[in-house]
Amino acid sequence: MTAEMPLRVLVVIRSRHVWGLERSVMDGAPLMAGRGVELVLGSPPGGELVERWRRLGLAHVALELPERSGLRAADGEHRLSPLDAVHELGATARSVSTLRAAARRVDVVHSASLWVHLDCVLAGQLARRPVAVELVDMVRPGLGRQVLSIAVRLSTETFANSRAVAGCVSPGPARRVRIIPPGVDAQRFRPDPADRGVRRELSDDPDAALVGMVGRLDPDKGVELVVEAMARLGSPSPAQLVVVGGPGLAGAGYAAEVEAEARARLGGRVRFLGWTEDVPATLRALDVLVNASVAEPFGLSVLEAQACGVPVVVTDGGGVVELVSHEEDGLVVRRDPQSLADALGRLLPDPALRREMGRRGRRAAEARSLDARADALAELYRRCARRRTVPGGERSPAPEPVQ
Repeated sequence: MTAEMPLRVLVVIRSRHVWGLERSVMDGAPLMAGRGVELVLGSPPGGELVERWRRLGLAHVALELPERSGLRAADGEHRLSPLDAVHELGATARSVSTLRAAARRVDVVHSASLWVHLDCVLAGQLARRPVAVELVDMVRPGLGRQVLSIAVRLSTETFANSRAVAGCVSPGPARRVRIIPPGVDAQRFRPDPADRGVRRELSDDPDAALVGMVGRLDPDKGVELVVEAMARLGSPSPAQLVVVGGPGLAGAGYAAEVEAEARARLGGRVRFLGWTEDVPATLRALDVLVNASVAEPFGLSVLEAQACGVPVVVTDGGGVVELVSHEEDGLVVRRDPQSLADALGRLLPDPALRREMGRRGRRAAEARSLDARADALAELYRRCARRRTVPGGERSPAPEPVQ
């Protein structure tokens, strides 16, 4: 492969939305061209993800992937019935066929969605293209982990966003998994003074201490837990809570229910603002960022808050604890409302402690840059490409951007 011919990489994402994974891919995409890598997004047509990807001037291939019901029944506990299992096998076959056609037009396939990892590696074998699998989800023990482990064994390379996520595959395949965490744009996310106007948008009382959560509204994100912790801070407490993010996988009904319950507990001390385009300004306006997820795979908003010099409080589950040094650049606590309340009760009245933790968090975030991730990915893609099995090493035709 000559220096004049960039490596073409198809990044397969099954979502139409822009959440943590999608933001991570888009933030780093402009850096890859300078490293000899041309990224092509392969995703379902339409939606926010495609729209924002096209704004970057990058190619997109529309993938009409079948709907999947997963490996468990609707109750989330039992395995699929034989009829449902047959339906899933058929969906897998259609997905593999679609992905195989797309894979033939690139040098490397990067599977970035849990639902298509096995499909991508099977398609890569049929198309004779190397496949890099990116693990970004906490998968509970059971059949799902077994299938994921098979995908890892069959992949050319596998990397994860945290050690906790890498631990979701069986020990043998886990030894093949590299850790390449998301990076942060330390210039965009920087500790500038808080904008007074943004504080007014986030809080009924811009002079009161402001606690924030940033992310989609799903049951495992712990909004109810943080609301209960805020209610335990004492009465009357001037501290305010802002929840920045929209409905997630649980849908708008769950989001509306959580908001109603939070207002019943905290009244005017809580605001739900939906998604924001200016995440850095929002983070800089906070006094503390909280992540109370059941098992956060990584916690991009935590890294971004650290880059903005905002102290963080996280609960002790998943990969987010790998970002925070307890008592240094944040606090790691048990996942219960009193532990959260105690941590907030310690930080909110102490501006000097918040500043010092924010300063240390900024220093830690600077070591987790977008450039570092781009370098690691470019190297991984090249390792994959060296292992491609196309006879004669001929180039595959370039993908056509969707207009």
